[in-house]
Amino acid sequence: MKPRKTNFNGTLSKVKPEATTLLDQLGVPLRDFVRDFKLHGKSALEQVRLESPSKYLELAAKLAGLVAMIKPEPDGLSKARNVQEIAVALLKSVGLEDESELTPDLIAAAVKANDDFIARLEAIRDKAILAAAVEGELN
Repeated sequence: MKPRKTNFNGTLSKVKPEATTLLDQLGVPLRDFVRDFKLHGKSALEQVRLESPSKYLELAAKLAGLVAMIKPEPDGLSKARNVQEIAVALLKSVGLEDESELTPDLIAAAVKANDDFIARLEAIRDKAILAAAVEGELN
């Protein structure tokens, strides 16, 4: 029988299993490996490099892939330094990849769309703050 939890209204609902990330799944074995690699990794890699340069390159490529998967490069939005770069990143995120298609008019339209979106989010936030303040006054 699946575990159940009681909702705020007293009814029972199924407990959903939490999604686990790759790091969660690899947790202990990965930490053990990292600990061992800190102790012996340098000498082990030196030995592999001397005995089998092709194996050394294969390991290096696998490690580089693992590092990239664990710590990916930031996307365009996180690297953006101004609203125009944010607009370009947003347009690219919806499939407008070709730089030659990103005209100043399209970028300006994307800036306006983003500004409108932010304004709507701020309105939602303000409504939530007001509702919480009114609720606090009633209690």
